[in-house]
Amino acid sequence: MKIVKKLLAGIAVAATAAFGLTACSDSGPAVSGEGKPLKVYATTGYLADAVENIAPNAEVTTMVGPGGDPHTYQPSTKDIETIQKSDLVFWNGLHLEAQMTDLLTSLGDKQVAVGENLPKNLLLDWPEKDDKGNALHDPHVWNSPEAWSLVVKNVADKFAEVDPDNAEKYKANAEGYVKEIDAAVDESRDLLADGKIKPRILVTGHDAFNYFGKTFDLDVHATDFVSTEAKLSAAELSKLAQFIADNKVPVIFQDNQANPQAITSLKEAVRARGWHVEVSKEELFADSLGAEAPMDTYIGALKHNARAVAEALKTSGE
Repeated sequence: MKIVKKLLAGIAVAATAAFGLTACSDSGPAVSGEGKPLKVYATTGYLADAVENIAPNAEVTTMVGPGGDPHTYQPSTKDIETIQKSDLVFWNGLHLEAQMTDLLTSLGDKQVAVGENLPKNLLLDWPEKDDKGNALHDPHVWNSPEAWSLVVKNVADKFAEVDPDNAEKYKANAEGYVKEIDAAVDESRDLLADGKIKPRILVTGHDAFNYFGKTFDLDVHATDFVSTEAKLSAAELSKLAQFIADNKVPVIFQDNQANPQAITSLKEAVRARGWHVEVSKEELFADSLGAEAPMDTYIGALKHNARAVAEALKTSGE
């Protein structure tokens, strides 16, 4: 990170000076002042998918691909060069890209930290504080469809700002995409409705599903914390194992983010307490999308996660 920080000042100046976009009325959506497709950098697959739905002609680079971890990701020199050359940079914020905050905030008007623009009443508290003692919030806002729909509109607004001649197209695309999200949520609510699953307890590796739990009324627990760098202590893991045994949770979930050894250890700890818990064969998608369709899209991952949880818990207690 020391090398990265030394480059920040130069990048900030170059990026800000290079950023100058004007509308081009003769071109389609997502074009620069030179009539070329806008180059967009997105730190997560979730954001890249939103961009592709709103501005399908944009050239999108995704920082963290399938299985990647934005919490610990440190940008390479190539990443920094790509960011510098991008017309727009969308990042999550809320301390998700913890190793890149200085770099991203140095980019001026061309960067948007979408999570920072969300209403505070939609954000869940994070038990930790930043270096200055300020309260933090759970950054996994894509697992709140309500919040993510606002993110989609925020992204569309930014495109409209830099390419005003196509503003209505961006707005229409965003509205259509939000309707698709709403339909996916309705489908997921039906799968996870009261009476269809029991117990309503979701145990995962990475603690990325609190918004998902709030949306679908699930009690969420995990083997690590909101940041993948923080793991449960032996005492905390023991307490979680006892909770699973006491509540006869039939299935726990590995995700595409956390260390699988943590879930294996948890399973063994539960068994030592007299309860047999299975690890689902269907992993959940946490901080990154899947490599294959349909889990390589936000809606596909959301529906997959809902189906996996519903199928794992639907026969519990019978």
